[in-house]
Order: sequence, then C-alpha cells, then structure tokens
Amino acid sequence: MKIKYVISDDCIILENLNPDDFNIKDTFECGQCFRWEKTDRQDGYSGIAHGKKLIVQQNEDYITLHCNEKDFLHIWQYYFDLDTDYDEIKERLRKDDIMNKAICSAPGIRILNQELFETAVSFITSSNSNIKRITRNIKDLCTLLGQPIGDGYYAFPTVEALSNADICTINQCRAGFRCDYIHSSANMIKNMSDSFNKERYIEMGYEETKKELMRLKGVGNKVADCIILFAGISSSAFPTDVWVKRIMQNLYIKKEVTLDYVSKYGRDKFGDLAGYAQQYLFHYARNNAVHK
Repeated sequence: MKIKYVISDDCIILENLNPDDFNIKDTFECGQCFRWEKTDRQDGYSGIAHGKKLIVQQNEDYITLHCNEKDFLHIWQYYFDLDTDYDEIKERLRKDDIMNKAICSAPGIRILNQELFETAVSFITSSNSNIKRITRNIKDLCTLLGQPIGDGYYAFPTVEALSNADICTINQCRAGFRCDYIHSSANMIKNMSDSFNKERYIEMGYEETKKELMRLKGVGNKVADCIILFAGISSSAFPTDVWVKRIMQNLYIKKEVTLDYVSKYGRDKFGDLAGYAQQYLFHYARNNAVHK
C-alpha cells in the first residue's frame, strides 16, 4: 500500500493509515530502537534521529508527524520506511499457519532505517542487557556527549565525540563493561573513515558486511545482524539470541540446536524477508509466552 500524506502548517499527516498498516507503539517498543518515549499526549511518542526531535501521534486512521515538509522528505519518510510495501511483505510471508498468526498479532510493526553509527553503538550497548536499561544508557550517553537540540534533548554523539572522550566520561552512562566496547569501537570506526558507510555496506551485501562489522569490539553474530537489519543495510539478517532460539525451536525446528543453526535456518527459510519475519515472530512469541 502506498502511504499518502498531507502537508499541514506544522505537521505531516499520514492518511488512511490504521494501526494494522503502521503501529507506532509496536514499532517503537519492539527492541529495535532506544530513543523513543511516550509523551503526555494520548498515543504519542517523542524521539530523536539525525539530530532532529519528532513527536508522533497515532489516531484510529491516521498518524501525525509534528515536523515540516523538508524534514519529512529528507529524514522521516525514509526513517519510517514509508516507501516499502508492507502489504506485499506480509503476503509473501504468510506461507504457514505459524507465520500467519505471528503477522496477525502485530501487523503494524515496521523496521526503521536508523543511522548506522547510532545503531552500531546502541546494539553494542545491548549486550546482555534489556530494553529499559539500554534506553537509559543511551539517553545518558547522549546527555554526556551529544549536541543539545533544545528542550532538554540531545543528538546522538558523533564518532569524533565518542572516540575523543576518555573512558571515565563514557563510564558515566552506566553501561558497565560495554563502555569499553563503545570507546574501542568508536575509535575503530573513526580509523575506518569513509569505509564505515551504509551505502558501501548495502553494495557489499549481507555476508561481507557482517564479517567487517564483527571486527568491532563487542560485535558478535547477533549484534552484527541487528546493526545490518536496523540500520537498513539488509533485511536478510535474522538476529538470533537465546530468546529467538527458543522461539524457533518451539515453533519450527522442534529440537535443541545452536544459535548459529537458528540464524542460518531463519535466513534460509525466509530469505530476503528474514528480518521482517524475525520481528513478527519475536513479538508474537513474547506476547503469547511460546518462548518459555
């Protein structure tokens, strides 16, 4: 479905868009991003991306983005993946009863196209953590080293800001052992210069990009797949941790296997839609307790 929008004086309205087409709660709270928070407004969230703050509100059949047309066209249209036909994706994935139930449980999830460096640092921070703690760590990191953008909000720190900071400063974000990973990887990325580039990685493809990302400190198989998927490099990634492993063993594989086995199984089964399938399955399992 092609999403249509209307330009108002101080906002963009996405028309004829119910929560089955795009559900902002499921999208912001599914674990793919960490800079969106509920507002006092009903069904509203505020967040920061690319140095810009945005308030988003959802009503029964439309979504309001409180931004101007320039920012919408240059940032938010791509960030929210609005040019991708999710009806087609869901139709292609409805190959079995399990996947159909998973899609029906959260049909409005969309995969965000996030900024590459922010995504890398965020998922390095996510190692052996949880969404609430990661969100707090990232917020503290932005307050410490990000540029202020008004109203108490801060942009995500640049590569230079993080690589030039001393480890004692980074430790103040309270991410524990991950602070060393953040500092080391920021320095490695700084030394990579222009080669740490989303367009380059898209051209390289999934396998070669994953190999390169896994050279960063704190980036293993799962974190590399999260970066690839949630930075918009490739939807062939199938991020796999112990929870996804249990989900896939319970729903599909029906035997005890390794994390690597599950990751390959998911990529082989769902192909270029593996990342979308993982998001639907994870949400379904989390809300139906099938991963226990």
